[in-house]
Amino acid sequence: MMEQICRALQPDEITSVYEVWGNSHFPEDELKPLSSIKALLEQKQYSGYGLFSQESETEDEEGESLLGYAFLLHDKEKKKMLLDYYAFLEEHRNKGYGSIFLQNMRVMEDFPGCYLECEDPDTADSPEEYTLRKRRIGFYQRNGAYLSRVRARLFGVTYRMLWLPPASGFACTAGRTSGLNTDMDESLEAQEFFLQDLTDFYLSVFPHPVFKQNMKIWLAEA
Repeated sequence: MMEQICRALQPDEITSVYEVWGNSHFPEDELKPLSSIKALLEQKQYSGYGLFSQESETEDEEGESLLGYAFLLHDKEKKKMLLDYYAFLEEHRNKGYGSIFLQNMRVMEDFPGCYLECEDPDTADSPEEYTLRKRRIGFYQRNGAYLSRVRARLFGVTYRMLWLPPASGFACTAGRTSGLNTDMDESLEAQEFFLQDLTDFYLSVFPHPVFKQNMKIWLAEA
């Protein structure tokens, strides 16, 4: 009998998964150098979760097989997080595991909620890409994420910013100050708080010159 389990990944598991699967799961221009991942891990600003299938091989032994993984960038206190990479092995895609994984992540004790970057459909180069981006945003919304009015242009790419809270409510600074909990406040004040929290987060993980040169964050009109 097979069941799915979600657990935190150890640093060596993160680097191993990234080395083995990163190149096949993400475009080259979206990949960080492995040295950057290792440096963030050493600085305690990077962590990950894995979704595994667990199947009894014998009466006394269980086998664990990776289905998908989520890598998160965060401040050293792990109060604010950003979903950096989220992927499944090819043979386990389109089987409903994406939703299972997100819901399992949301109940983890050390998950304070996280920001999500989704490429802006309005900047798509084709109708097909527009539809794909809309579907991706819709997927996160169906799994409890809230779409803000905040846009972010990061290293030349424009994103819509979402907030995925923990299942038990809001736990991190972004949730408390912006009101992005299970009943998202659409007010201008809440959106402005979210914008400020997001800006503070990026400044906490990127050097100021990098932020100034490569990142722009703003609140779009309703």
